[in-house]
Amino acid sequence: MKKILVPTDFSDNAYNALKFAVAFANEFGSQITLIHTFKLYSSTGMFISVESYMEEDAHVELAEMIKNTRPKLTNGATIKHKLYRGDAAPVIGAVAEKEGYDLIIMGTQGASGLKEVFSGSTTNGVVKACKVPLLMIPEHYSFKLPGRIVFAIDQDHISNDRVVAPLVTIAKTFGAKIEVFHQDAGSKDAGIKAEIRQFLDPVEASYHFRLDGQHITASIDDFVEETKSDLLCMIRRERSFLEKIFHQSVTTMEVFHSKIPLLVLHDPAL
Repeated sequence: MKKILVPTDFSDNAYNALKFAVAFANEFGSQITLIHTFKLYSSTGMFISVESYMEEDAHVELAEMIKNTRPKLTNGATIKHKLYRGDAAPVIGAVAEKEGYDLIIMGTQGASGLKEVFSGSTTNGVVKACKVPLLMIPEHYSFKLPGRIVFAIDQDHISNDRVVAPLVTIAKTFGAKIEVFHQDAGSKDAGIKAEIRQFLDPVEASYHFRLDGQHITASIDDFVEETKSDLLCMIRRERSFLEKIFHQSVTTMEVFHSKIPLLVLHDPAL
């Protein structure tokens, strides 16, 4: 994880996410890139003036963040910034993929209100727009390195070990135990369990397959509380057209429900 992208709107929520980025960067000797986006305006004189002011102000804020963060970096970690005009989610996704970032770390305000700005909807948009692993930090979550990780899986197979490699790397680096959780016990469980065991072989992991009748998000949340875990990991898959119409992705819903950091991995082959 040598390249970490950290979207920021200069809020307390964004500064909190940066704490996690610094901790990760110090472990991996990473380069942190702060990225800020602002909306394009129409080309009238007044709006051009406002846009120019926004850009100048953003440069000042980014420089201040870097100044305050740089002394906290160790192990060869570095920090820089990027500034773009445009909508946050597509810009963040495009930059992360094009420039080969290993991880995005950003804050999410969940369902607290201003979803059209840098909040839940922006984060959710990044989930949909990007195939780079994404670590989301809930609003007001106190900084804590992962010691126990819930890996919530569904009934589908994982295409290869590269999909879960970021999870394995994080668990190994921070000495965290992985609690694999699958709600719906069924005929595929044996194959899935063997597959997951193989992929997670390098780390300590335990496996929990249960059928409790709850909605999946409630079941996951209860299991997180039960195990006192401090990181939740899920895999986002591409859904069919009909599924997109009739079902909301569990990963999408967890963006708004998780009380602990959520790591979203992407399986492009499924």
